[in-house]
Amino acid sequence: MLLETAPWSGQPYRRDKPHGALRVQPFATYGQVVYLVEEDQRRVHVLMVQWVG
Repeated sequence: MLLETAPWSGQPYRRDKPHGALRVQPFATYGQVVYLVEEDQRRVHVLMVQWVG
């Protein structure tokens, strides 16, 4: 899974914080997942899974 191997590959959730730990990654055709990267803990927390469309 991409969140396990490359969590920083997602786009920043907030444009005013491009290096922030809150990221968003699209999936499937109309979905996106919002997640938080805790680099020091080597963890990724999924905060929201959303279907857009």
